[in-house]
Amino acid sequence: MSTKTLILGLDGADLELVFALGRERLPNLHALMDRGAYSHQQSVMPPATLPNWTTFLTGVDPGQHGVFDFTTRHGYRVTFSAGTVREAPTFMARLDRLGLACCCVGFPATWPPERLQHGVFISGWDAPVSFEADRSFVWPPPLHDTLTRRFGPLRFDEVDQFRADEPGWHARLGSRLVDKIARRVELARFLLAMRRWDAFAFYFGESDTASHYLWSLYDEGSPRRPAQVSQAEQTGLIRVYQALDQAVGELVREAGPEAEITLVSDHGSGGSSDKVVYLNRALADADLLRFKPPSGQARLASLAKSFGLHALSPRLRDRLFRFHGALLPSLLESRARFGALDMPRTLAFSDELNYFPAVHLNQRGREPAGAFPASERKLVTRRVVDALERLRDPFSKRPIVARVYEREELFVGPFVARAPDLIVELRLDRGYSYNLMPSAGAAPGSTVVTRLSPADYLGKKGRSLPGSHRPRGLFVAAGPRVVARGQLELGIADASAIVLARLDAAPPERARGRVPDGLLRAGGPQRLLPAVPAQPAQRGDNSALERRLRSLGYID
Repeated sequence: MSTKTLILGLDGADLELVFALGRERLPNLHALMDRGAYSHQQSVMPPATLPNWTTFLTGVDPGQHGVFDFTTRHGYRVTFSAGTVREAPTFMARLDRLGLACCCVGFPATWPPERLQHGVFISGWDAPVSFEADRSFVWPPPLHDTLTRRFGPLRFDEVDQFRADEPGWHARLGSRLVDKIARRVELARFLLAMRRWDAFAFYFGESDTASHYLWSLYDEGSPRRPAQVSQAEQTGLIRVYQALDQAVGELVREAGPEAEITLVSDHGSGGSSDKVVYLNRALADADLLRFKPPSGQARLASLAKSFGLHALSPRLRDRLFRFHGALLPSLLESRARFGALDMPRTLAFSDELNYFPAVHLNQRGREPAGAFPASERKLVTRRVVDALERLRDPFSKRPIVARVYEREELFVGPFVARAPDLIVELRLDRGYSYNLMPSAGAAPGSTVVTRLSPADYLGKKGRSLPGSHRPRGLFVAAGPRVVARGQLELGIADASAIVLARLDAAPPERARGRVPDGLLRAGGPQRLLPAVPAQPAQRGDNSALERRLRSLGYID
């Protein structure tokens, strides 16, 4: 059946890599770029997965939707929250209120699924250890049973990324991701054939996984390239991109010649440096942070966290994570991040998250053991900024920090306070990203900046990886409404606005994105998107959709 709008999310897909691999290897991507428009799409800061996919799916600023990370901080504790704290509906839910048939599949941080009256919503992974989707991930729930009977369990991480240090893991990864893409395409084709969709959005995460683990094996100039690289390891990233290109071609053909096509990534990808930066040690050197005397508690929490992530099976990890609302993982994560810090004598501290360089201010009256009054906020902020801007790479003598932003410079809306006080933009180290790692886990006597040992070049999940995020990803638009404009400068929220405009729908109130002049041919009058509650509403009468699924043989 024909589809009006096809949206394919390619996590971490990088336009520079698409150019580098060329049209012979990626003919379908280049063909869409030739007949439409494309962009090195700018992510919202920082180029992290959850705030960017949520910005795309809602069309609004992180300060409006409230999702900044996998976790939400409460003083010196964090809870794993992902998309459950989202304060704005997706545009799929808004289009559903207009009576449009929508299908949204697999995007991160969309659990629980929105309860569409005219369509299907299948949540993506909602936690770093998500393993398998149960019925709570699928709307309408009976569809879960149909899909598992036909395709087997709906798994998020069929390659266990916490076992990346096992022999041969990287050599096998490319082929396993290619196979996974093929299975994802079959699921997409099955859902596409269900009915005529007004909007069909489908997520592929394999480009991100491949970039994180295989970049240094592909990139001969990487400082983290091992001395010996097999053919399977070197070509793994290329084969994954080729498989995604083939998937794009198949699904574009399946959608039909009149479909409006959008390809979008949440961020780009690139290589990581062999240098590690310990932000909390930098703050301690500037007399802004104090560590507790060594007690072993924080290290014990880190070891327990590492054991849970690396020693248990994926299914057991997932069950442990969800037990009692992720209470134990949240406690361990909190201890690992903050357990070594002497908070009453600390003015500023960092989570030291590799994908989200940032600093929190330990302000009295706001934090449980705040160390300075609100009247000194500007002074402390200035001291933090000065300390970070003075930070130098001892090996190259170059500055490490490009800029420090106050959160109000980047975000607008009622939920800006959920963001860290200061967001840190790091420079590249000769084209490669510096790695942030937890100071509590550093070897005794470590300096603020150190080098990785060759044994750690390939890393594994939860630690520094040889591929990292970049702030400029990929956007491609093609279809009957799109004028062939070539390269444009766009942000990720602009992608949302362009999708909606091709459905003759206006962006939501306070939308962050805009449609560039002259990009789209004229369509019908634009309809205003109705207001929708952010969280899934109580289950309404879904009998019509269930009858349709049953009549098509999808539900017994």
